[in-house]
Amino acid sequence: MEKKLVIVESPTKAKTIGGILGKEYIVFATMGHIRDLPENEFGVDIDNNFSPKYVIIPGKKKIVNKLKKISKNSISIYLATDEDREGEAIAYHTVCILDKNIDEVQRVAFHEIIPEAVKEAFKNPRKISIDLVNAQQARRILDRIVGYTISPLLGKHLEMGLSAGRVQSVALRLIVEREKEIENFVPEIYWIIKCEVDKEGEKLIFNLVKIGERIVEKEKIKEEKEAEEIIEKLKNGNLYVVEKIENVKNLNPVPPFITSTLQQEASNILNFSSSKTMFIAQQLYEGIEIEGKSIGLITYMRTDSPSIAKPAQNQTLKFIKENFGENYIPEKPNVYYTKSKVSQEAHEAIRPTSVYRTPESIKKYLNSDQFKLYDLIWRRFVASQMKSAVMKNVKVLARNDIYLFETDGTFILFDGFLKLWPLKVEKGNKVIEKFEKEEMLNVKRYFKEKKQTQPPPRYTESSLIKTLEKYDIGRPSTYAPTISTLFARRYIKRERKFLVPLKMGRIVYEILKRFFPEIIEIDFTAKMEEDLDKIANGQKNWIEVLKEFYNNFKPTLDKANEMINRDLLNEIILEDRKCPKCGEKLTIRKSKYGIFIGCVKYPECKYKEEIKENANNSRNRPKKR
Repeated sequence: MEKKLVIVESPTKAKTIGGILGKEYIVFATMGHIRDLPENEFGVDIDNNFSPKYVIIPGKKKIVNKLKKISKNSISIYLATDEDREGEAIAYHTVCILDKNIDEVQRVAFHEIIPEAVKEAFKNPRKISIDLVNAQQARRILDRIVGYTISPLLGKHLEMGLSAGRVQSVALRLIVEREKEIENFVPEIYWIIKCEVDKEGEKLIFNLVKIGERIVEKEKIKEEKEAEEIIEKLKNGNLYVVEKIENVKNLNPVPPFITSTLQQEASNILNFSSSKTMFIAQQLYEGIEIEGKSIGLITYMRTDSPSIAKPAQNQTLKFIKENFGENYIPEKPNVYYTKSKVSQEAHEAIRPTSVYRTPESIKKYLNSDQFKLYDLIWRRFVASQMKSAVMKNVKVLARNDIYLFETDGTFILFDGFLKLWPLKVEKGNKVIEKFEKEEMLNVKRYFKEKKQTQPPPRYTESSLIKTLEKYDIGRPSTYAPTISTLFARRYIKRERKFLVPLKMGRIVYEILKRFFPEIIEIDFTAKMEEDLDKIANGQKNWIEVLKEFYNNFKPTLDKANEMINRDLLNEIILEDRKCPKCGEKLTIRKSKYGIFIGCVKYPECKYKEEIKENANNSRNRPKKR
């Protein structure tokens, strides 16, 4: 009996979909992309409108042969790859390999692998979107042009295996420039003055905020002597309440996860890397075996849209009412909108496919990491549909002569969404509510504390992703592989949660900054992403976008090839450093293992300093020979 062929990317997804569709379908997994630009050649004919040369990916020939054989005996072909540009490209290349026309196949797309969504998609198939395919193709060719031209340049002058990509290079720039800010930061000592007050046996701390019209936070007390003089004056006066301000306000729920916020919170709360988060999310999306059936537990995890389907929202409100009570239901359902200038595709937020599948109810079917991430996604989503929390803030201002002090406290009146998504919002002692205007305060002591200004913090994976998203650098699918590449090239390392540039990363950044400033320019890279989105929406021609890029890029590349030499590398890397052994100049030398720093007096002076560093949380010390 002839069957219908369904093509997906992974065996797990195939198993889950196969269980939904039944025996009249054969579900086949391509194991990701099966056709791409060649590994060992440029593969783009720039003079012929950037015409790409596609080949079957090494190791995929058996899969291709098997797929061709199955397709010949199938009455219809459905392409059910992921609903994004990469998924559209996989579908398109699969059609090309099968020697089919796009009108001969059906494209089905869904953002959650549950019976209702899958069956609905198969009832309403569409055609492959050539606009989405062209957007993916343009991105792939852009990355090939940058990678295949700059990477050999770095390999020639530094060491083989280095790379420079559009998004990767901007991320490296952010990390290196932040490190330079920290290194160049000059801390400033200042003093703060506090007052300890007793109220009904409870201790409260008031902070000095104004001296006359001088705002202390803006015009800091920089001399210890001034702080001591102020304290002596305060001891001679009385401190009394001049104003008590009470505010009650709502704290709105957090929106459900999109790709970037999922990666950020998984990093902050679970200490997961972005790549680990996406790997586990893929497992939850494609299906987990529960009581003999493979079930997709979450919606598609590559999305920049926080919107929610109405049926899922209604189900969640019903669940909240049943489990937390009517008073946790908002008056109007919570609706969230994307902050991004351009949302890549109209996906939903990341959410559980059923809120009734609570984390605890399926814990025995999940490994530890799967449970942690599912629990995070489930709680975040349900919390996003709950009522706002109600907070009360009490601020007390007290005066002693020209010196104004302040203390405040924030208290939860109604927890609302905080019941499921706790935030550190409650602070202070509730006795603060008992202060009255003109009340004389029982001062126990005035005291000073020494402080110093702090440099900006290093990036974590979470804060780097947040910054890339803020400037529209990259898209949901690029954050994890971008950071993984920086680690793989040994451009950066991790110290605790922080991202620290290694020597080679700093050298590559300096070369890119000097010769390819546009590549690491935030606005330029963001504009490229915007152009790719316009290609996907049919608003721009992919060839014209590539022409505009290449016409600007080629002269820059030619200049770099012409100018980079050892003298320039010495200038960039060494900055006139002297040999610590003999006092002569240091120079860049190269071996088959890459570049290193040596003395110009070699072989008389055998001083040697490695540039390679161990990325596994330790620095190699310079070697002296």
